[in-house]
Amino acid sequence: MNRKKANFLLSLGCAFILAACGGGEAVHTNADMPAAEAALSEETEDAEEEKHSGDGAETVDEEAEQSEDGKEAKAAEGSLMPPMEMDETLRNQLTEEMLEENEMDTSVVESAPVTKGCSFTLPEDFSESEDIEGMYVTKRYPIDASTIYYVALGRDVTLQLMTEETFKAQAEENFRKEYGEDIEVHIDSFERIQIDGCPAFRILCHYQVGDTKMSQLEYAINADKSYVITYSQTDDYDRMEEYEASAETIHLEF
Repeated sequence: MNRKKANFLLSLGCAFILAACGGGEAVHTNADMPAAEAALSEETEDAEEEKHSGDGAETVDEEAEQSEDGKEAKAAEGSLMPPMEMDETLRNQLTEEMLEENEMDTSVVESAPVTKGCSFTLPEDFSESEDIEGMYVTKRYPIDASTIYYVALGRDVTLQLMTEETFKAQAEENFRKEYGEDIEVHIDSFERIQIDGCPAFRILCHYQVGDTKMSQLEYAINADKSYVITYSQTDDYDRMEEYEASAETIHLEF
């Protein structure tokens, strides 16, 4: 896979990380926008270099005669300009090219089915949290910090480009920002599956925050919307069997 192009597309808006953090809180983090701006800037610079690679002479304009102070002022002004955005049609086209190149599922780009929502059965001990929308906790929370977090996001075709490497890298970056320290994420399994005919991911991973060991089972479905269900637990309580049973009931509503 062309890693530069794939990472560029992912950085523009891939909402595939829902990391459950220490203390039982579930935190939803999207792709880093500064990284997207940097990637876009790099792509733009590459295009400009290619455009002028054949020029035989340098061009001189009024800016070349500005004072050093004037140049610095202009540079500072330029840094405040709003970030460029990639047209959705172009993003879809580039994503489809990358998927075809790597023989991946292109159905989400071509004709994603219209869905009304996503449903699944909660394990017996879980009920909706009063504090965080989409989060489900046990009756003994926060003593038992096991959580289930569900979110429906806008359509994001770049989700299909996700790999084990990009998931791990973005998760670790999110933790670095959240905790100010390096937390290594270990991927136990990374599978491309289908749920009700739509491409999806099943990701099992574990990591440690301070003295707390966490394991996480995540399902991400890519249709006309992106649906993500994240099951998390600490090493004090093993609910993975209950989580797996709940995951088997995940269905899209059409």
